[in-house]
Amino acid sequence: MSVLNKLLNMLDELKEENPELANKALLAAETLRSSADPEELEEEWEEEDFDDSCVEISNDDTLHFLSLREKMKESTAEYGVYMRDHEVKKNLMLEEIENTRQQNEDIIGILGEKYGLDPDSQYSMEINSDGSGNIVFVKQ
Repeated sequence: MSVLNKLLNMLDELKEENPELANKALLAAETLRSSADPEELEEEWEEEDFDDSCVEISNDDTLHFLSLREKMKESTAEYGVYMRDHEVKKNLMLEEIENTRQQNEDIIGILGEKYGLDPDSQYSMEINSDGSGNIVFVKQ
């Protein structure tokens, strides 16, 4: 049933239940009828019982859902590959950093021997203040 018909029925019920408001309800009903489309007044909608125990999804919606599911599966797989590659690269870089750190420590000993530094003394390494940019060992 259309909204307009429902309103008109409610006004009719009001006239019957409350005679004091009958004139106002009649006036309101006539106002609604005069401004309404005649086809709308005749239109009656019957509400169907809806069984939601098993609702079939349209072909388009099914395809859309399945494509999203496939996209999620592909994205998850792509993320897994990315993380694996990231871990491999991370480990390689950490190994490179450790090798460079070890070489840096080793070269200090090699340079100490090459330049005849006292093995029992402590030295700090600084940039030469003469502007040459060379490193100097300063005994502590």
